[in-house]
Amino acid sequence: MRHPNERIAPAVLRALQIIREQIHPYQLAWYDAGEGQLDPLDDSAWERLRMRALKPEPDPSAYLVLDGESMRVDELRVHYVGFDVCPPPLSAHKNEASVLYVRLPTEFLEERGADRVRALALDLAAELPFNSGYVDFVLCSDGFRSGEALKLIRPRYPGVHLAVSRARLRMNTWVDGVHWMNFLGEPVLGKIGGMPGLRAHLALPGISLQEMSGDRVLITLGEQPEVGDVEAGQTLPLHRALARLLQPHLYHSDLDDLYPTTEELLRWERRFLD
Repeated sequence: MRHPNERIAPAVLRALQIIREQIHPYQLAWYDAGEGQLDPLDDSAWERLRMRALKPEPDPSAYLVLDGESMRVDELRVHYVGFDVCPPPLSAHKNEASVLYVRLPTEFLEERGADRVRALALDLAAELPFNSGYVDFVLCSDGFRSGEALKLIRPRYPGVHLAVSRARLRMNTWVDGVHWMNFLGEPVLGKIGGMPGLRAHLALPGISLQEMSGDRVLITLGEQPEVGDVEAGQTLPLHRALARLLQPHLYHSDLDDLYPTTEELLRWERRFLD
C-alpha cells in the first residue's frame, strides 16, 4: 500500500497489530527501527513502537522492518517507510511516497486458501489511506539480482510479479502493475472515471469490483492468484483488460534511478500490453 502525503503512522500501527494477530503460526521475531541493527521483537519492543507511532510530533522519515524468525527471502516480512505529512522539500524526493510492504510465505496461501488471504488484505486496507496497492504471487529479489529472477519467470509465468524485498519509494501515485487484487484510490480512480468507468471497461466474467470507503475500490481478477502458465495455454485475459485501462498510469522502472533497469525488465513490465 502506498500514499504520498498524509501522516499514516498510527494507521500502520493498527495494520501491524492485525498482521500480528492473524498470521499464526507465523510470527514476527525481529525488528529494525532505522538504527541499523536487528533487535528481538518482544512485548516491550511492541510497546516502544506503539509509543513512537502515536507521539504528537510526526516523524519526518519513519522506517521500520519486521522479520520472521529465519529472515529468509521466503519468510514473513513487513517493511514500512513513511513520510509523515509531506515528503522532504527536495526535488530528489518529489516522487517518494509512504509505503507499507507485507510479504507472506507462500505456505500461508497454501494452508489458509485464497479467501483467507483476501480477508486479511481487506482488513489491512480498511485501516490505511492509500492511492494504490496490490496482492499477488511475487518472486522477491534484492533489487540487484532482478535480471536473474526475471530469467526464472519470463519464459513461462507472466502472472508472477517481480519485486524487491522491501518498500519501493519512488512510486508517487503511479500504479505498480496489474495483479490478482488491485486496490485503487485517487487520483487514478478519478482519472479513469471512478466506479462507472470501471464497470464500463471491465464488464468481464471473473472480474470483481468492490467499493470501499473514501473513494477507493478493490478490483479482483479471478478467485485466486494465477501464475499464468504459458505452456498450459493460460493467457490471463482479465489482467490484459485491466492493463489496457490503467496503461497511462502504470509505473515503469526507468522512472526510478535507484534500481538497475534493463530493456528486458521494461519489456516484462509491458507483458500484458504487447
